[in-house]
Amino acid sequence: MVWASGQQLQGGKYTIEKELGEGGFGITYRARGNNGRFVVIKTLNDKVQRRPDFDKFQQDFVNEAIKLAKCNHPHIVQIDEVIHENTLWCIVMEYIDGENLAHRVEHQGILPEAEALRYIQQIGEALTVVHNNGLLHRDVKPQNIMLRGGKSEAVLIDFGIAQEFSQNLTQTHTQMVTDAFSPIEQYDKRAKRGAFTDVYALAATLYSLLTGEIPTMAPIRAIGTLLEEPKSINPSISERVNQAILKGMEVKPENRPQSIQEWLALAMLNDAFESFPEMLGTWCGDFGSGKATLSITRQSGDSFDGTLIHEHWWNGTAKIAISGKLNSKTNAVTIQDTKILSGYWRLGENHGKLSFNFHEISGHGKDRKGSYSWLLKKVN
Repeated sequence: MVWASGQQLQGGKYTIEKELGEGGFGITYRARGNNGRFVVIKTLNDKVQRRPDFDKFQQDFVNEAIKLAKCNHPHIVQIDEVIHENTLWCIVMEYIDGENLAHRVEHQGILPEAEALRYIQQIGEALTVVHNNGLLHRDVKPQNIMLRGGKSEAVLIDFGIAQEFSQNLTQTHTQMVTDAFSPIEQYDKRAKRGAFTDVYALAATLYSLLTGEIPTMAPIRAIGTLLEEPKSINPSISERVNQAILKGMEVKPENRPQSIQEWLALAMLNDAFESFPEMLGTWCGDFGSGKATLSITRQSGDSFDGTLIHEHWWNGTAKIAISGKLNSKTNAVTIQDTKILSGYWRLGENHGKLSFNFHEISGHGKDRKGSYSWLLKKVN
């Protein structure tokens, strides 16, 4: 059963707008909630519904969705809820308005190394959360990494074949493979799998982003065909990154780094490629005893600049040029004024923290009149 445009689910809570795509077992739709917000709804396709083991397959689908919902991270697609519609269970997820990395490379060419590493580190951090929850993604590839529109934020999507794993145990897994990005163990229904399985796919993804080429399939490499080194295709790739890709794409699982963090350490030369949350945009809220609007217009790594407009019932409106620093490891934020553009208020010393979901900054400050606190929420 394929839902047509206009089909209403959950008594009108969601209205199907269009089909987004169909894979080996799932089908996804874009829908509009009754609150006006777009969402993605994924369910099992007709092919799977005709399987004799459909009931068990669907129960596994629901169980995984519930567990994946606990993987809360800004670079993992957010699961809103799991719903039951007629005889089908469905996953309702956030809709990401942007393009995937495969589309970006196809239309704009290969990525600069620094940009590619920034996205890879973001997805690596997301995968670490997935693995820490006892799950594997098993389908990491450029098509399953979305870029939020207008932002330098990569988001891992399509956890449809994610499977629970037990490190170093042999298990029977559903054999669904994306050829160029899948390691050799995914071609065997009974195989030892672990975080190293996603390491291969992430390294293969970086290979594709930097070369514009699809890497040679693992089974072909296993019988003697060599993988062309990425640096031979794109000489601007650093030797460190070239070797990290090759190490992550070792055919034998035991020869690869055994965790995402171990592999990332090989690829990242230094903090120049550290992943920093997106600060650009407009933040509004309370600043001391007045209302404030913070507009961050430039960000370079851990530094950012912009303007703060502060409205106070007694002092009136002040506009201040600011600069700030962000510690990506602790999310600590410091903000200071660099120039009074209008009005009379000075910012003073300000220290705060960016929330885990990157949507709020809160902190405290001190000016000549004393201490104050503030809370700003991102509006765009």
